Amino acid sequence: MKIAVLLVLMTGCASRGVAPQSVALPQTQPAAAEDRGVRIKQAIGRGVEFIVKSQQPDGSWGTGQLTDGFLWLSSSVPGSFDGFRSATTALCVMALREAGEKTAHDRGVEYLVAHGEARRAEPDLIYNIWAHMYVVQALCGEMKTNQDPRLAAAVAWHIDRLVRYEDMRGGWNYYDFEVGSQTPAGTPVSFGTAAGLVALWEAKQAGVEVPQKLVDRAIRCLERMRLPNGAYIYGEYLQYAPRALANQPRGAVGRVQPCNYALWLCNSKKIGPAECLQGLELFEREHPFLEMGRKRPFPHSSWYQTAPYYFYFDHYYAARLLEKFGGDTQGKYAPMIADWILPLQESDGSWWDFAMWDYHKPYGTAFVVMTLLRCQ
Repeated sequence: MKIAVLLVLMTGCASRGVAPQSVALPQTQPAAAEDRGVRIKQAIGRGVEFIVKSQQPDGSWGTGQLTDGFLWLSSSVPGSFDGFRSATTALCVMALREAGEKTAHDRGVEYLVAHGEARRAEPDLIYNIWAHMYVVQALCGEMKTNQDPRLAAAVAWHIDRLVRYEDMRGGWNYYDFEVGSQTPAGTPVSFGTAAGLVALWEAKQAGVEVPQKLVDRAIRCLERMRLPNGAYIYGEYLQYAPRALANQPRGAVGRVQPCNYALWLCNSKKIGPAECLQGLELFEREHPFLEMGRKRPFPHSSWYQTAPYYFYFDHYYAARLLEKFGGDTQGKYAPMIADWILPLQESDGSWWDFAMWDYHKPYGTAFVVMTLLRCQ
């Protein structure tokens, strides 16, 4: 039993677990309304400064050469690191573009065009899926103002890989512990499928041809993973354990936001403003359980098996959801999100949620910069 639990922690997959009996919830002090805007602006500036300073000479972010010697994440050289580097670089490029920074941004775009390819590392490790999603999203954003033909060629290459590594059930996962087959059979995960749908939606907005069947299968996949209470199961491998800790609202508190956003964005008949508001109410009510997982060294070791590495991921998609709402809903929840994450900025200007070589600070900071820009 101890070995099985350890393997779950090492691979970053949620399991069934045992419900906690009681827990003391941490409290976050809200910022004063009159100085929140100033604090947001200053925090964004420091975050952008960190991203610029941490860029590598070749224009990328992250090397995979730094670790504290205590990292519980399966990986393979060099494939896993190519995927981490390209995905992190894409996120930094998006953040810098949104923040209005030009020099480091342009160097990052050039890296993605010339060196941003990533491939499956091992039959069971498909971390490259994150590179394909975020490079598509980043470069499609560039295509709206940049006519460089290499952008479209690079986007087409990554979309082809999203087709190749689509799960046999639709959607995407970054592991395949079932078979390791050419077409992954590891069952899709909800939050990864949501990120893929958002990237493909961005591609369509840029005029890129996207296989509609790929999108439709991902939508149906995500709809299947939504429970009647509004939570989303972690992945389809847990579909017959709907009361597993990771599937309960407190375990899915952050995951609900990217999933609702993706389905609403893609005109799902099952998700609209009412369902998204329900998800935001859950986000507000149960956010402490998401906070408890941040910076833990073991994936899914926190209450209700929340994992550290989707803390800022979740806030980013929540902020995009608010941007789509606009009006009173954005006005209500944006200050709340800002108050949650402003105090978490590190002394060097970064934000991070899971120690991951030297990728975690750039990707965490990129997510937060884009989040705060939507909270102003």
